[in-house]
Amino acid sequence: MKKYKALFFDTDGTLLDTLQDILSAVNKALEICGYQKRYSYEEGKKLIGGGAYLLAKRAISFKKVSEEEYEKFQNVFFEKYLELQDTTTKPFDGLVDLLLSLKEKYKLFIISNKPQFLLDDIIKKTFPEGLFIESCGHKVENPEKPNPILVNYLVDKYHLNKDECLFIGDSITDIETAINGGVDSCLVSYGYGVNIDQFKEKATYVADSINDLANLLM
Repeated sequence: MKKYKALFFDTDGTLLDTLQDILSAVNKALEICGYQKRYSYEEGKKLIGGGAYLLAKRAISFKKVSEEEYEKFQNVFFEKYLELQDTTTKPFDGLVDLLLSLKEKYKLFIISNKPQFLLDDIIKKTFPEGLFIESCGHKVENPEKPNPILVNYLVDKYHLNKDECLFIGDSITDIETAINGGVDSCLVSYGYGVNIDQFKEKATYVADSINDLANLLM
């Protein structure tokens, strides 16, 4: 593997096992908004990818709703997720120790489609302070991944060389973000990515476990 100096990490399914809390918030929002639909754990995996706004749209796509009804559901979902997002969410086993070791060799960043206020809250609750140089979530004025706006922002702000940057994520969205941003990528198959076998060849590297990731980067 060539030498990298900066690592960009996705969050859900890459750094954090968040699915159960996301699912709890979705189902609670559906209940509060008066819908009978509830999602199972396996169904929940298909909701993730592309950011929280798209997740909310997918979650309510079983029914044709007005824009007002969608906005109400989205707002309730965000409210419930902020309330519930640290109930069971935790870093994948062994990941914190790995990140602490990686910090000695690399500059560590987060690039996420999770809204910035939700990202700030969960990173503060789940990782040691100062582990990441900067954690970039979605802001309404910016496009979401796979647009490379945050890759370019971090490269410019920290004077990074794109040839020395690696994007690590669990979905086609992450791999396409890396491609669009002109950086290499590592697909982690232990996350929530759907149909990953169909796009593994698009990634520069593939890691099937935290140990694989450690062997690749250490």
